[in-house]
Amino acid sequence: MTDSPINLAQSNGEPSAAQTTRHLAYGEAAVMLIECLMLILTEQGVLTTQQMIAAIESAIATKRQMVQDGEHSNISAVAAGVLSTIANSLAAGGSTRAR
Repeated sequence: MTDSPINLAQSNGEPSAAQTTRHLAYGEAAVMLIECLMLILTEQGVLTTQQMIAAIESAIATKRQMVQDGEHSNISAVAAGVLSTIANSLAAGGSTRAR
């Protein structure tokens, strides 16, 4: 099969390299956007750093439960690690003020 925009799957049903790269790029862009928005929300005093961390910890708990349930275990485990890194980064350098 060709790597046309319509069908990026290989004949064996696995995603093509182009599809995987596009998916990874969307994920990376989404994470960067969310990190920027979290910083703006804390800098503007809309939410505290602790409120942001609590939201991230909720997402971490969900991903850990997905690992236990066998739902995309490898991806969920890595996602929990990424979320932990974001929470730690926010805790280390984030603002704690809120309006």
